[in-house]
Amino acid sequence: RPHLEYALLDVLYPEHATTPVPAGLIDETAYTQPALFALEYALASLWQSWGIQPDVMLGHSVGEYAAACIAGVFSLEDGLRLIATRGRLMQALPRNGSMLAIRADADRVAEAIRAHTASVSLAAVNGPNSVVIAGESQAVQAIGELFTSQGVEVRALTVSHAFHSPLMEPMLAEFATVAASITYYPARIAI
Repeated sequence: RPHLEYALLDVLYPEHATTPVPAGLIDETAYTQPALFALEYALASLWQSWGIQPDVMLGHSVGEYAAACIAGVFSLEDGLRLIATRGRLMQALPRNGSMLAIRADADRVAEAIRAHTASVSLAAVNGPNSVVIAGESQAVQAIGELFTSQGVEVRALTVSHAFHSPLMEPMLAEFATVAASITYYPARIAI
């Protein structure tokens, strides 16, 4: 709560909010990221309460923070501070980027973005033929059009910013300062 302007429960359930919350706030990454983290952490805690103990933790993006927290790399309080700071810093960046899911293999997509590496990156490899790119909107759109012209399925992701791209670099120094201020422990569960 101390890291967000509005209580996360009020953002998630505005009809039960104790104070008025602006509409659509959950779609802003400053709130989306803490909400995802809270959900992931809560689910893992629920499973653990049922006796399901993981042998290995893994995650992507916000999921990496939840996995590290569950594994004991940092406290829940520090995990919440990290993810709230990450969301706030990303939210403050210009909205000049986009993300695109492409039904092609990572090598093919990497080759297609090679000319745009200053502004576009391979954001995620979700499977053998499931790749996400992120970066400056015009370059991402041009790459998408190239794949579409080749008959490859392309889908724009509904995001506020181009996460996992060079467009995130302006927030790294401030985030590194916060990340350096927390206490880290050896993982109790392999990550």
